[in-house]
Amino acid sequence: MTTQVMYYQGQDVGLTATALDDNGNPSAASLTAVLTVTDPNGVVTTPTASTGPSGALSAVVPSVSVTGNWTYRWLATGTNTRWAYEDQFTVRPTGVEQLVDLISVKKHLNIRPNDTSQDDELQTFILAAADQARDVCGPYLPEQHTQWFDGGVPTLSPDWLPLASVQSITEYYGLSGFTLTEQPLGGQMNAFAFTVDYPSGQIQRRTYGGAPAKFAEGARNVKVVYTAGRAGVIPLTVRLGALELIRHLWQQTQQGGRPKFGNASMDGDSMGVPMGFALPDRVVELWSPFRRPPGIA
Repeated sequence: MTTQVMYYQGQDVGLTATALDDNGNPSAASLTAVLTVTDPNGVVTTPTASTGPSGALSAVVPSVSVTGNWTYRWLATGTNTRWAYEDQFTVRPTGVEQLVDLISVKKHLNIRPNDTSQDDELQTFILAAADQARDVCGPYLPEQHTQWFDGGVPTLSPDWLPLASVQSITEYYGLSGFTLTEQPLGGQMNAFAFTVDYPSGQIQRRTYGGAPAKFAEGARNVKVVYTAGRAGVIPLTVRLGALELIRHLWQQTQQGGRPKFGNASMDGDSMGVPMGFALPDRVVELWSPFRRPPGIA
């Protein structure tokens, strides 16, 4: 078993378990234990396992470096004992967008700053709220995407907005690829050009003199590499929406659907009745000025 919900890259992960004998009681035998750990890439290791009285097992997985879900399996054997147990733990990537910090969340939930008993679980709600905000509003920290489009149209609209910059666009005519460059109107250098309307995120194919043109005909033959995000600038309403979403999720999962903080009627919650949606109306309204355009996959 693990003591944390989520671990960080480079952290040691301590695992413990209690081996049971054939009657289902903590084993009193002298045990031999093997711990098998599999990282998200499928690499298997067997950290040294220690045994103690009453079936106690322990081991340390050192300096976990691969992000994702790690699985592990205990096998303990001894007199009248052959016991196995499987579980997993998660290593989170570095630099993940959070939108709000742990101290702000505690203040919003009226949890004392020196009460650390729920910090690990609250961190998962912070990450979940950031995922929801990214899906609704687009990324806030800059992130690069590569996307393929059908040609034969004059304008492309990337999925992830707001559009911060376009690194490259490549058109493919059969086996040949041609690189386009961003050339502002009035500064055309050749026919392989495009312009970008950054507020809307639309990319326009251009040719000589800045005249509009169409991207090369084809299916998924136009490759666009671009950066989306707001350079980490988080509007206050988006931040408040994230805090409110965390409060909502915390109440629904920790308090049996009965709101403890704030007024349920203002959320669309019913007192004592869990909501059927993960994203309450209050959060949707706070995020609405920054929503991504409809119809995005």
